Amino acid sequence: MGNRRSLRWQVMAAVVAINLCAALAAMAVTIVNARRATEVEISSSLAIAERFVDETLERLAGQAGGAASLQQLPLHVSGLRHVRIRIEDAQGRVIDVAPGAGEADDDEDGGEVPEWFAALVRVAPEGRDMPVVEGGQVVGHVRVVGEAADEIAEVWHDSSALALLMLVVNIVVLGALYLVLGRLLAPLQALAGGLDELCEGRFGHRVPVPQVRELALIATRFNALGAALKQARDDNERLNERIITVQDDERRQIAADLHDELGPCLFGLRANLESVHRLSARAEPELAGRIGERTATMAEILDRVQHLNRRLLRKIRPMALGHVPLATVIAGLIADFERHSPGRRLRLSVEGLEERYADSVELTVYRCIQEAVTNALRHGDAEQINVRLRAVGDEAAPEGRALVLSIEDDGIGMAPDAAPGFGLIGMGERLSALGGHWRIGPASPRGTRVEMTVPVRMGTVQDEARAEAT
Repeated sequence: MGNRRSLRWQVMAAVVAINLCAALAAMAVTIVNARRATEVEISSSLAIAERFVDETLERLAGQAGGAASLQQLPLHVSGLRHVRIRIEDAQGRVIDVAPGAGEADDDEDGGEVPEWFAALVRVAPEGRDMPVVEGGQVVGHVRVVGEAADEIAEVWHDSSALALLMLVVNIVVLGALYLVLGRLLAPLQALAGGLDELCEGRFGHRVPVPQVRELALIATRFNALGAALKQARDDNERLNERIITVQDDERRQIAADLHDELGPCLFGLRANLESVHRLSARAEPELAGRIGERTATMAEILDRVQHLNRRLLRKIRPMALGHVPLATVIAGLIADFERHSPGRRLRLSVEGLEERYADSVELTVYRCIQEAVTNALRHGDAEQINVRLRAVGDEAAPEGRALVLSIEDDGIGMAPDAAPGFGLIGMGERLSALGGHWRIGPASPRGTRVEMTVPVRMGTVQDEARAEAT
């Protein structure tokens, strides 16, 4: 991902590549046209120069002798465009060389035309050789040679000025394109950020709808997707909470049945057993002894059944939940741990708790403390355990309220590669069903720290589930 170029730079690179190709094509066309124009211009200039030299020689021949006309000719034929005139006597000695128009300017410019451009535009040299005849004798020669330097300089000046103008225009266009692409692609960046938010589970995130119709359609569909995902998650949370609530209600009903139905039956059995034991005293000694043995055995069995019943009641649902404040129930649980674990120190800190919460919330907090403290005592060999339970969130926003629970011990801690046990995994699943979360890690300086968050929803789902159950 990090090595991929952005769409903006890819578009900019494509535009620059197209402009470079266009510039190369324009240069090729300019050179071809310049060569053709130079050839035509040189041919035309040679023809004009040839006629001009002929007329000048005829005029001078009528005024003076041949030698004198050769000496005066440079004064009359200088300054012709695109040609160089070389005047020689009959023996081939150079009398004068007449520069063409623009040659002096080229010298003053210091040869500013690049060699590569001149080599590309330069045409094959072309010339004319005109003998000067006086009295039937050749007294000299006038050699007219085409000179393309000034024509090449003109083409270079025009092309360089046009190239500079196109460069400025391209820079301005690229700058404007960069800004426009930034504005057009900004919604895509916002959309990418929105997808990251969805990946993090924040389905309430929405992206602004841009003015561009196609991008506005994408943003609208994205917002609709976020709303659908949020609705689905909310429905799942309500369904999971409803399942947890129904399970808790069933456990509460089972616990009530065990307490209200099985408990009195066991009490009645014990009363009748004691009555039989008292009646056995009136029987014969041998029979009384045998009855006493049977009643003692039955009493032991009855004690085990009562103990099993109490253990099942504590496992299924603590009877105090829903009848006394949550802080009192938690304090009783901590006191039970201290009573059954002599030599271990447990400290409880409670902050901001209300008297009652929904049954699923209270039972979840109770089970989380029970499981974490049991693990610290049984597996962590902890000497000191600190339990802290506090309420967080704004009263004006019930959906943001939660109970935050932390259990920290000074035991041996967990191995880095150790996986949580089934008890903690079960608590994690219960927390997830209620929309909460948890994490476990090392404590400082040693031991284990478990943190759990239980969202507080004021009983709407529980009330609905109970209404359906009734």
